[in-house]
Amino acid sequence: MKRLNITSPRDIWLIQLVLGLMPMLLLFMLVINTTHNHFTYTLDDPYIHLALARNIAHGHYGININEASAPSSSILWPFLLAPFATFNLFEYTPLIINSLCLWALIYCLNKLFLEKAFFLRLLLIGTVLLSINAYGLVFTGMEHNLQILLVGIIVQTVASLKNDADKDIKPVVPTAVFIAIVLLPLIRYEGLAIALPVLAYLFCRGDRKRAIIALLVLMVSVVGFSGYLYSLNLGLLPSSVLLKSSHGNLDSIVDNVIKNLDKYGFLLLPVALLSTYYWRKDFALALVIFSATLLHFILGKFGWFGRYEAYWLLFIFIFCYQNLKNKIDESAMSLITLLIIPFAFASMVFCTLKTPLAASNIYNQQVQTAKIAQMLAEPIAVQDLGVVALRSNQYVLDLVGLGSLEVLKLRQASSGFAWMETLMKRKAVKYAFIYDSDIREKPATWIKVAEMQIINQDVLTPAYDTVAFYAVDSQSTTKLRDVMSKFSSIEKSINFSVKIY
Repeated sequence: MKRLNITSPRDIWLIQLVLGLMPMLLLFMLVINTTHNHFTYTLDDPYIHLALARNIAHGHYGININEASAPSSSILWPFLLAPFATFNLFEYTPLIINSLCLWALIYCLNKLFLEKAFFLRLLLIGTVLLSINAYGLVFTGMEHNLQILLVGIIVQTVASLKNDADKDIKPVVPTAVFIAIVLLPLIRYEGLAIALPVLAYLFCRGDRKRAIIALLVLMVSVVGFSGYLYSLNLGLLPSSVLLKSSHGNLDSIVDNVIKNLDKYGFLLLPVALLSTYYWRKDFALALVIFSATLLHFILGKFGWFGRYEAYWLLFIFIFCYQNLKNKIDESAMSLITLLIIPFAFASMVFCTLKTPLAASNIYNQQVQTAKIAQMLAEPIAVQDLGVVALRSNQYVLDLVGLGSLEVLKLRQASSGFAWMETLMKRKAVKYAFIYDSDIREKPATWIKVAEMQIINQDVLTPAYDTVAFYAVDSQSTTKLRDVMSKFSSIEKSINFSVKIY
């Protein structure tokens, strides 16, 4: 079988068409079909970034235009979206950026498997993309496709560097790799787990000037953003990071490590073998692998529809492949990739396959909740912030804390939910859209008006299947009941039902 070179335009276009365009079109059509021709992301979170980006475009950092907040777990992602905020198809911006990142990652992986025959290369690249949920991540609307692209660029270069002591001339690391190293933590904070060890490694290899410059730019950027948040009285880290972080105390760190070990502890064996192999050959590279893994298991997480661990899984896979491809039989290496990797990362494959259902979940719950908020045209309190904040055009009080540092502090300091009544009165909020299963003790003034439940489908990405709608007095109860009645008469679906009390 003739092997095509990556420099061949035919090779590149065929791979992008088969692995990039065709699966994306298929998933897009399935999503459109399950959301009744209303494209919807598989999570509520991307709409938080879109709402924040829209306000950034107007010179304000926050979900509500009249108060500052830091709901994004990414430093750069909302700023990348902001220039497109005035476009009619603004909500498609994350989908387009993620698709471009996916295609760039395919090109990157093509170089990794360049020695393989063309059709085998297609199978190998497609298997890796499916196994790290690269396709599913596109439809989350989050920053993770850009994250794994940067990891691919960095690790593929570093893992392929030769450290031959007999040669005085070492391979030159492209400047693009240093740029990717700087950008990685700015896209996701956990990128520091890879960026810092890799910079230390490149420094030890002799590329000291560029390593120091990259480190300085990285630290100035991260610290500078923390300073910016501090100047807005938002603390030093985004509320989303504080809410989801596991490093508040020793017990939470231990609990996080145990959970990571339970999920991906089996990968410590190849990590240990890799580290042992490089320990004598290239001690600094062994430290890169070991420290990145250690930091991820201590501070990183997994899950949330296959988002959190994708970058580390790609990191480990590329190192393993680069190390083993010249040491074991070529056919055996291909079989390992094709047959073992998808089963080892089965939960990630599941996320890609369930993308249409997850999008349907968000459409049938969050999108409908946002429609109700639009019809109500009043300030509201919610637990799922994204779609409602983006589309309601009203003040939104986030009862979880992503969109409000004040709420996050109240939640952490209080054992109950009494603070909600006081805060809603101060913010002139008379309506609350919540999950009863999550908030069991409610203020005495709250009056339950209705509830909306997802039916006839499994629930994957919403926290619960039922949203409850509350008002705080007789006048607001009457208005909310009228709105719910009008909504239920207009919106008909086999996948959600409305019950009015």
